[in-house]
Amino acid sequence: MLSHHIVALSRSTSLVPLALARHGHSFFATIYSRRFSGVGEIDARTSAVTRIKAFPDPQLDQAWAAYAGRWLVWNEYHGFDSFNDFTTWAWDTQAHRLTQLGAATRRPSGQYWDSPWHGPDVRGGTAVWVQGVGPDQLGDVHAYNLRTGRDVVVRHGHPGGAFLLDHHVLVWAEASAPGVPTRMHAASALTGAPARLPRAFRMLRNVTGLQTDGQRIAYPDPHYKSLWWSPSPGAKPFEVVATRHLDHVDNSVQVGGRYIGFGIQPRVFVGDTKTRRYIEITPHGGWTRVDARSLLVLYATGAKAFDARAPIAFVPLRDLPPMPACG
Repeated sequence: MLSHHIVALSRSTSLVPLALARHGHSFFATIYSRRFSGVGEIDARTSAVTRIKAFPDPQLDQAWAAYAGRWLVWNEYHGFDSFNDFTTWAWDTQAHRLTQLGAATRRPSGQYWDSPWHGPDVRGGTAVWVQGVGPDQLGDVHAYNLRTGRDVVVRHGHPGGAFLLDHHVLVWAEASAPGVPTRMHAASALTGAPARLPRAFRMLRNVTGLQTDGQRIAYPDPHYKSLWWSPSPGAKPFEVVATRHLDHVDNSVQVGGRYIGFGIQPRVFVGDTKTRRYIEITPHGGWTRVDARSLLVLYATGAKAFDARAPIAFVPLRDLPPMPACG
């Protein structure tokens, strides 16, 4: 379907897309090549690369990132065996300035404390991430003001991944005790003060695959059998896709404006929540990145080498074919 929109560089170089840039024709990615391995920005039209930060060890390093407006923020993970050894970085796309925000800390034994399997988030000039600091998955939720350099520990407890909504609302999942379902909690990302939890999150238990663009929210249910959506934090979520038999909605859900990218592997879809329709992008595996203007698809290849190449399609959403009625 998208064969005419393949990014030329993806045919010759190993790329892992991280986030879409705001102007609608480029994206951030990890790049693995002889000339450069690390985080960069790629122009989808020309395949021109802007280098941002090289990996210390290209054989082992990888990244998990978020982008909003001006800043790209990512965790740089050092090794494939866990997500505990990492540094957190920010790239200011206007000032072209790289800043280290944080880093994993070690146990007395020299090993790193456990951190949740979740990357950072950024919105409104604030970056957030969770960092392990003690035994039994004790961790801190950090909120870093990218304009002032002030780092606030919003929560010291046992949090899961944290993310940001508009208006500097920070949300994270946490269980009150081992074996108890997780619930969502909220605070101000600016001050750390507790905040009223928006309605869309109040009934969520054990939800781990939630994604938001700051306003709209999508997530698979705890059993990964259905996809849920809310148009705003103040609205009650509702089911938009249900699976049957052995099918599951995977953890690759993406949100961009009215559009959702999701996988029921090996099939990958993009949906329009306004028309309540969706189309299959590929039946052969992969995942998406989507915002209000563009869709990126990384196609699965089956190759297992760390520098394996996989085709990437980058297409304006207006160029997608009409979405047929569901049912």
